[in-house]
Amino acid sequence: MKRWIVTLFALIAVCPLMAQSGFGDYYDCRLAAHRKEGMPSGAIVWLGDSLTEQGWWNFLSKEKNIVNRGIGGDNTRGMLARLPEILQSAPRKIFLMAGVNDLSGNSPVEEVAANIRKMLEMVREQVPECEVYLQSVITPNNDVLAYPYAKGKQAQTRALNERLKAFCDEGLATWVDLTPLLHNEKGELREELTKDGIHLHAEAYEMWVDHLKEMKYLRK
Repeated sequence: MKRWIVTLFALIAVCPLMAQSGFGDYYDCRLAAHRKEGMPSGAIVWLGDSLTEQGWWNFLSKEKNIVNRGIGGDNTRGMLARLPEILQSAPRKIFLMAGVNDLSGNSPVEEVAANIRKMLEMVREQVPECEVYLQSVITPNNDVLAYPYAKGKQAQTRALNERLKAFCDEGLATWVDLTPLLHNEKGELREELTKDGIHLHAEAYEMWVDHLKEMKYLRK
């Protein structure tokens, strides 16, 4: 165990020098760590950005072979680029949340939706038995948001979620609408659940996983 920890920290220390993907140093650093970690066949994969990366999925869900493939700052282009490696291990389930960083970077809703659709179709084509759970994009709380560039995206987030739900209506994935669970009457993330207007407190992750259990998407 000690040798693995030393190896991992050494890898993280040098990985900024290895950046080649075009998605940034942190992306390459985490991708290198993911490759070193490996992935068992038939895993339950959480794929997303920092909202996924910061989740305690192993602790909260009690499922076996859970793999966290969240990367802070990632967008749908980055996820689309690394999805083929994930699918090589034939995951049993994928919980996908994507889009908030794209919208914060002013990517058009149509482009973001198209990238997510490509991911869903890729899973269906390469691992048709994999169950995909497409989770709604969280709308930041503008009143406490610490990132000015991410403000004022309510309309875009609603439009994106409508398109994602339509993909699920087509049968490409199972729709998981977190809006009623985590958002206030204005349709923004509840202030008491966030530390900076977008990232979540522990309570929010507990609510999230409890909802998935209640829906029987995860084992209780």
